Amino acid sequence: MADGGLYDHAGGGFARYSTDGIWKVPHFEKMLYDNGQLVSLYAQAYQLTKNPYYKQVVDETLNFVEREMKDKSNGFYSSLDADSEGEEGKFYVWTAEELKKIIKDDYDLVSDYFSVVERGNWEQNTNILFKTKDDAYFLNKYSLSEKELKTKIDKAKQLILAARSERIRPGLDDKILTSWNALMLKGYVDAYR
Repeated sequence: MADGGLYDHAGGGFARYSTDGIWKVPHFEKMLYDNGQLVSLYAQAYQLTKNPYYKQVVDETLNFVEREMKDKSNGFYSSLDADSEGEEGKFYVWTAEELKKIIKDDYDLVSDYFSVVERGNWEQNTNILFKTKDDAYFLNKYSLSEKELKTKIDKAKQLILAARSERIRPGLDDKILTSWNALMLKGYVDAYR
């Protein structure tokens, strides 16, 4: 799931559900209860396998929750809407041209890594960021070490997230629900272990 478009590769966190069978196209709404449960799942998977990718997903999702869903009193909001400016996903998708301006030097690698194509992989020539190949493919194709690949991809994510912060944000459901907060807190406990 974390390789697909269901996962927000730039900002962390998971969308509510996928609209297709291959996890590529999300319904872009982000729910607190989904993210709490998925943090628990990926934390437990990391505990069992020690796969660093699972830990990365946990860390990025918790960073998303802290940054975008946390109330000043330390409770957590219910959800972020799928729409901004009246369009589903507009906050999260990119044209190839937009990404070329943002990423510049490593565009070829990053576009390959996140399945970005000139004509777009979604509606209106836009791209949903998702992965179809494992890191070993990119290490070989671009003659990079694991550290070099991680550094380049992390930098690109930061640049995309910074550019996205200039966009009109999706609506926020600022209800603080006890049961959903409990699921998120369980995620924090599982991540702590």
